[in-house]
Amino acid sequence: MFNFNFNFTENKKQNIVGFSLVPGLGLEAVVFDKTKGIVTNYGRKKVDYNFSQRNVQNYGQLKNALIELMDEMKIPPKSYAYLVLPNVFFDFIEIASDTSDSGIEVALTSTSEEFYIFKKEEPVIGWCDVANPMGTTQRRLAYSAFQKSDIDEIKEIFASVGLQLAGIETAYSATLRGLNLVGLIKDAILMNSTWSALLINTNSYTIFQMEGKNLLDCNEVPLAIRSFSTEEAYDAIVSNVSQLLSGSTISQLYIISQTDEISAEALKKIMQFDREIIAIDSNKYSKKSLLEVSRALDFNQANSMSLSALGAVDPKSDLDINLNILNKDPNASMGVYFVANILGRPTEITQQYVQSLAIGLCAIFLLVFGLIIGASIGLNASQESQISDLKQEIKMIDQKITALEKVEIKEEEIDMTEIIDQVAGDNVTAINFYDSISSDIPKNVWLTRYYNKSGTQLAIRGIAESIVDIYEYYKNLRIVSPQSDIKLTELKVITDTTGENEDEDVSKFISGLAIDKDVDRLYSFVISNTDFIVEPKADGKDNKPVYNESDIIVKPPKAPLEEQVEQPSQQMRPAR
Repeated sequence: MFNFNFNFTENKKQNIVGFSLVPGLGLEAVVFDKTKGIVTNYGRKKVDYNFSQRNVQNYGQLKNALIELMDEMKIPPKSYAYLVLPNVFFDFIEIASDTSDSGIEVALTSTSEEFYIFKKEEPVIGWCDVANPMGTTQRRLAYSAFQKSDIDEIKEIFASVGLQLAGIETAYSATLRGLNLVGLIKDAILMNSTWSALLINTNSYTIFQMEGKNLLDCNEVPLAIRSFSTEEAYDAIVSNVSQLLSGSTISQLYIISQTDEISAEALKKIMQFDREIIAIDSNKYSKKSLLEVSRALDFNQANSMSLSALGAVDPKSDLDINLNILNKDPNASMGVYFVANILGRPTEITQQYVQSLAIGLCAIFLLVFGLIIGASIGLNASQESQISDLKQEIKMIDQKITALEKVEIKEEEIDMTEIIDQVAGDNVTAINFYDSISSDIPKNVWLTRYYNKSGTQLAIRGIAESIVDIYEYYKNLRIVSPQSDIKLTELKVITDTTGENEDEDVSKFISGLAIDKDVDRLYSFVISNTDFIVEPKADGKDNKPVYNESDIIVKPPKAPLEEQVEQPSQQMRPAR
C-alpha cells in the first residue's frame, strides 16, 4: 500500500536561482531564502551586451560565465533557473475580452513586427493582464518580445551546463517585482496610492506609472549618457522627468540607477519634485545591500545587486506582473512546490510531477472504468444495442463540435483582420515628425537635410549654435513621437567657411555669420535611427556637390541669418 506522508513542517522548498544580465554590471546570480528574507548566495561575472542589436554580445562568454558561477556558488546540476534580460520591446495593447490565447499571440506578434529589431527576426512573446481603463470591457495587456533565435541560443546554453530554465523575462517587470520583494512599495500597495519608478541604464531611462500594484504606463526614452558630460547628463534627465511628472498626483518617486555614470542619490538632490523620493543605486555608488545577505558573501558585490535579479528569484510574487515568455513551454518549470516523504523517501513535488501523477490517476480510472464496462457487456448482451446507439450519438456530437470549431475559427480570423487594420490606422509617427519641422525647431537650430521613409526610418542633419540647442531639438522630437528609436548619432564642431568640408549652400550660410574662429563654435549634428543619410557627391566635372532631389526635403537656408532668426544668440551674431 502506498504511503503518502506530506509533512509540510519538515519539508524544505527548493529555491530558484535568479539570473539577471545588466549592461555594464554583468551576469548576476542570486539564491534567496524567502522564509528568512536573506540572500544566501550571490555572484557576478562579466558578460557584454550589444545595445544596437539588443542581444548578448558573445554567447560563448555567457556560457563560460554560467559555468564559473555554478562552480563558485556550488549550484548543483538540474537546478531551476530564471533569467532576466535587458528589455528589447515593451508595450501595451487593448483587446477584446473574449479573444483566445492563440488570437492574442497573433495580435501581439503582428504589432511587435513593426519594431525595427523584428523586421528580420521572428519575435517570441510574453504577456500578462494589467489594470483596465475605467469604463471599458476590453482586456488590457502588457507584453514584451525577444528575438526567437537569441532565445533558442540561450535555452541551448542553459541546457548544456545542466540548468533547467524555468523562465525568461524582461528586466522591466522583474525590477518592479524586486521593489516589492525588498518591501519598498509595501505602503503604496496597501494604500493603493499612485507612484512612479525611474529606471536609468547606460543608453536610456524608463518611467513606470503605477497605482498600488497595477502597472498603468511605461515610457522608455533613449539617452546616450556617455555622449554627454556628467553635468549635462544629470540636467537632461531632470529636465525630461520633471516635464513628464509635472501635474501628476504620485506620492512617491523611486530612482533606480544601474549605470556608473549616474548616482541615484545625487540625482535625488537636484530633482525638482516636492514629494517623497527614494534613491536606489545598483552601481559603484551603492553603500548597502537592498536585503540582508549571508556573511560569507562579498559585500562589495552584494551592495550593487540589481532589483531585476531579486525579481528573478521571486517570479510568483503577489505583485502579479510576470511576462515569462516560456509560460507555454512544456520543458520549462516554475520550480519545486515542496518536498514530500513518499514510501519513506523525500520526493520533489514539481509541476511535472503533479502533471504525471494526474495522468497516472486518469489512466488508472480509465482502466477500471473499462473493466467495469467490459464486465457489464459480458453479463448483459442486450446492452450492445444501447452502446451502439451511444456511439452513434457521440459521433453526431463530434460532428457538431467540428462544425462549431470551424465557425469559431472563421470569426476569430475576422476579428484579427479588424485588429490589424486598427493598428495600421493608428500609426501617426511619420506625421508627427513632419509636424516637428514647422513647430518644434529651436530658434538657433537650422536643418540642412531631412530624410523620412515610411515614418520609421528617419535621418536629420543640421547646424546649431550650442549643444543645448541640439538637445532641445532632440527632446522635441522625442516628445512628438515618444515610441521612436531615434538617437543622436553624430556631433562635431564646424568653423570652416572655405567650403572645403561642407557643400556650397552650407558654406555660404556659415560665411554669413560673424564667427571668431578662436572663440566661437558652430556644431553640426545628425539625429537618426538608420544608417542612410543623404550626402553630397561630386558631379564628375567641377566637383560641385550634387544631391538626389527626391530624397532632400529640407535644404540649408539661402536667406541671410538675420532674416532667419528673430533674436540671435549673444555668442554669435549675423554679419551686417
